[in-house]
Amino acid sequence: MPETLEEISYTVGTVDWAELLRAVGVHLQRVRLSRKLKPTDVERRGGPTYKTVQAIENGDAGRIGSLDRYARALQLSVVDIFDSVLTSQKTPLSPEAAQLVRQFNEMTVAGRQALLAMATALSPGPGDSGRAAVKPKAPRR
Repeated sequence: MPETLEEISYTVGTVDWAELLRAVGVHLQRVRLSRKLKPTDVERRGGPTYKTVQAIENGDAGRIGSLDRYARALQLSVVDIFDSVLTSQKTPLSPEAAQLVRQFNEMTVAGRQALLAMATALSPGPGDSGRAAVKPKAPRR
């Protein structure tokens, strides 16, 4: 749980499994390269075969066991890798948004409900361009 508003962050959109595995593969490859290791070095350290290492780095993890063996060969934890990848996809709140959170926390229940109703009404729906639809007024006669 964040201790200050500055630590609050949000994830943009949703993360699908294929996208997550690609990001994990990229992360592992960066760690491997920073340690000046070849895929065959990972295999020699008890990791998966060099072909599996290449597949994981391309986002095709196959089995979680292979991913775990790769991580352990680099003296890492799969949990830490997933946490690192997911954390990197979060965006910190802007100062303005943090101010809104502070004000929201100080509002009455009725004020919160009214603000949430307004935000819901302004939110773009599926297929909307993100702009509020404004119906033109009928001409007066």
